[in-house]
Amino acid sequence: MKPLARKSGIFAENLPEEVVLYDKTHDKVHSLNKTAAAVWENSDGSKTVDELTRVVEAKCGATADRDLVLQALEELEEAGLMEAGVVREAGLPSRREAVGKMVMAGSALVATIVAAAPKAHASPGSPAGDPPPVPTPHDPPPPAPPKPTPPAPPTPTPPAPPKPTPPIAPKPVTTPTPPKPGLTAPGPKTKP
Repeated sequence: MKPLARKSGIFAENLPEEVVLYDKTHDKVHSLNKTAAAVWENSDGSKTVDELTRVVEAKCGATADRDLVLQALEELEEAGLMEAGVVREAGLPSRREAVGKMVMAGSALVATIVAAAPKAHASPGSPAGDPPPVPTPHDPPPPAPPKPTPPAPPTPTPPAPPKPTPPIAPKPVTTPTPPKPGLTAPGPKTKP
């Protein structure tokens, strides 16, 4: 058997302890540990399972066995990351044995979650087909948004002090002055 990984429609992000794959076709995000990542990256249709086992040993720096590579191939196939079906070969470990190996290794080989449609995450400056940001198990959770504080009740403003009214000045009193003798008071003119 010479497995072939599906690379079409897959965006890969290499992180220090894993590889995160975004499957644009199925809107899924896959997190591959080092073993599964080495198997997926090197499943080019030209290598046998035994050759992949040697590649995993060289890339991961630890002894890898054929059963672990077969388990990675099975999980990659179940996640839809393989082009051609991986044929179950005789000697594939049982689920119980595989789970035991995963516990010994510290995690599952392939973890998959369904992602939101990328168009919902597109920013104004990016093309609509860009994948959304991918959270990884090694990233701390994002901080919780601050709780909105209710607005303070309006503070009553004290009434303005009344404006002082200006004092009323007394009006000068004028008394009519009598006409001087010999002068007559102006009056209506009469016509003769």
